[in-house]
Amino acid sequence: MGSFAAVELAKRGCSVAGFDQFTPPHGRGSHSGATRIYRVAYAEGSGYVPLAQKAGVLWDHVSEETGKQLLHRTGMLYMGAPDGTFLREVAGSASAYQLPIEALTADDVARRYPAFQIPGNYAGLADPQAGWIDVDAAIASSLARAKDRGVECFFDQRVQRWNAAANEVQVHLQNETISASSLIITAGAWASDLLHGLGLPLKVKRKVIAWFDPLDPELFAAGRIPIFAFADDWTYGFPAVAGMGVKMAIHAGGDYLASPDGPIAAAGPEDLDPLKATAAKYIPKLGNRVARATTCLYTMTPDDDFIVDHHPEFKNVVFAAGFSGHGFKFAPVMGAALADLVLEGTSALPIGFLGLDRLLRL
Repeated sequence: MGSFAAVELAKRGCSVAGFDQFTPPHGRGSHSGATRIYRVAYAEGSGYVPLAQKAGVLWDHVSEETGKQLLHRTGMLYMGAPDGTFLREVAGSASAYQLPIEALTADDVARRYPAFQIPGNYAGLADPQAGWIDVDAAIASSLARAKDRGVECFFDQRVQRWNAAANEVQVHLQNETISASSLIITAGAWASDLLHGLGLPLKVKRKVIAWFDPLDPELFAAGRIPIFAFADDWTYGFPAVAGMGVKMAIHAGGDYLASPDGPIAAAGPEDLDPLKATAAKYIPKLGNRVARATTCLYTMTPDDDFIVDHHPEFKNVVFAAGFSGHGFKFAPVMGAALADLVLEGTSALPIGFLGLDRLLRL
């Protein structure tokens, strides 16, 4: 989020500096794992739909500007009980915004995508606007555009603290202090630390991502299957792209960490066995050969919705936090919204439902 906000501010004529305690991309954020889902029919709430639509337009603009395709629209297939919450929420979101979505029977799914074998009482919903984002290329292009526009980047330097007054903020690094008129905080798992005075109800989860080496690679090529998700614990996956195999993960669950600064356990059988079980149940031709596994961090809010708002005490401090594992697709539109909040005090983008007040009322 931070690099996209930096680019947006620089495009609007601002002098910008950016900070990261690591060098992105890295494994201590929610972006690790090479790819992320882009979807429009949004089960988490129809309020996200216009933001996702705007983000899709902006992803395409970035691709045109850089000559590198970042958003690959392969479509997405949701599978589960037709009367279950999972498919009902997807369908409800599509209905609210008249999005194109196709209902499929279990037989339809088997004929169109022979990689999947779902029970006869299951159904599918196909979202043709969905796809996947090339994360590393997206971050690299964002940082390159930031550099081209004069953004000064401070990597591998942790922000120790910051302080603000009406017309100035100071960001204190280990060996220097940077002064500016405004500050945007998009610190991921460290948002609570940098915004400790607000008592944000954020928790950090360890999540595991695995890549399977399919038994029948042809069935899992990018042109043969879309992004897919099952109602069971929101288990999701990608076609085999970039020579990395079939990526799978479970959006639900995960272990909470006492601190994001501590060691993060590598993936073990307790993480991989549930993925293998889902593959055996619905994707038998995938097999259970895990070629690689890694971890990432989700920063969770109590309601799984983002927080995007001004600091209640300092109007020249804006923050975005708690993206709860579904934020990366919104990076360009969040960058625009954060720039709006800093420069205009408000945004025409529909981010009102993501304000801090809703959590303070809990």
